[in-house]
Amino acid sequence: MRVSISILLVILLGCASTEEYPDVSQLIQSSQEALLARNYSKALQLTDEALALNPHSPDAHFMRGRVYFELQQWDHAESAYQTVIDLEPDYPGVHHNLGNIYFGQRQFRKALREFLDASRIHPTAMSWHATGAAYQALTQIDSAEAAFRESIELDSLYGPVYTSLADLLEQKGMYSESMEYTEMALQLQPNQLTGQLRHARLLLRFDQIDEAIPLLESLIIQHPTHAEPQYLLGQILERKGLSNESRTLLTQADSLRKIEQRAGQLANVAENQPENFQAQVDYAIFLRSSGQLEKAMTRYLIAQALRPNHLNLQFHIATLEIDVNDLGKAETRLNHILASDSSYVLALLALGQVYYETDRNLLADEILKKAITLEPNHPGIQQLIKGSEFDRSE
Repeated sequence: MRVSISILLVILLGCASTEEYPDVSQLIQSSQEALLARNYSKALQLTDEALALNPHSPDAHFMRGRVYFELQQWDHAESAYQTVIDLEPDYPGVHHNLGNIYFGQRQFRKALREFLDASRIHPTAMSWHATGAAYQALTQIDSAEAAFRESIELDSLYGPVYTSLADLLEQKGMYSESMEYTEMALQLQPNQLTGQLRHARLLLRFDQIDEAIPLLESLIIQHPTHAEPQYLLGQILERKGLSNESRTLLTQADSLRKIEQRAGQLANVAENQPENFQAQVDYAIFLRSSGQLEKAMTRYLIAQALRPNHLNLQFHIATLEIDVNDLGKAETRLNHILASDSSYVLALLALGQVYYETDRNLLADEILKKAITLEPNHPGIQQLIKGSEFDRSE
């Protein structure tokens, strides 16, 4: 059964308790800024400082839960949220966030209890959507549908719930109704892959092949690492008698499914062993190799929170920052690496690349000279020389 839910990290709301402690409020605000920058170690440090000033601050414990949630350290996040509930049972967002933890761990009954509490305290489209997802995971289909419809009643422009309701209706065999809600979902979220794929499946079910083909061709271009668009288009071409083209697509889809299975295995280990440094790095490397650079960066930064002084990891993060053209961050990180180990040739070469790409050729040449002195036959040096106007003669 496919059950999806968007994870909510509720924006921190101020409470009377922290208004009495302006320093605590400032620390929490700074922690939130660090979290948004994905500097998880700094965010945790700031919450520690806030709790040292006021151990009974629900805001600080809530912030701590948010950081641990991002790090996928579920036990620590759960503990922080439970502390918030002990201090302030109706604290905004805490039941929803705690429900997300239980949902991700497939503890659906516990998740449902928290989502129902969230809906009771502050009913929103998101809280009822989450409630519906928990009901659906528990195969309480009628209750799930009712919760999804309540979500729509509360906010008719909340796109994710249309996707969930369309998915549920497809599973129930109510294909016309599923198509109706799929189209509504795509009006609100036109680039949502799940909805686009369901749209394609339903078009095939209704034999609207001429509409399905350009949609799937577009999805293959936009999402070349996803198996399902190629599989569905391969099925269509087979029905049209285009055996060679169909076979090519179905073979590619089969290869992509194997890659997706490998990704699932790595993700499962990384998510279930959040403090396993190597598991985070292995998953990040896989994501990066498959072109999922933003997800790779997130996973690298989770690993960084576990070992903040690991120079090889810092180097990999810096090169990914170069790949996504975040050259300022890459330069700062590479200089930090070289301050710790001035003989790190790969870091020197990467910094030289940053300097060349930002038109600071004299600095780049100086860096390259230093790298040549350290390791003249390094293949990266030869490659960088070929790509620049560097003159080795003195």
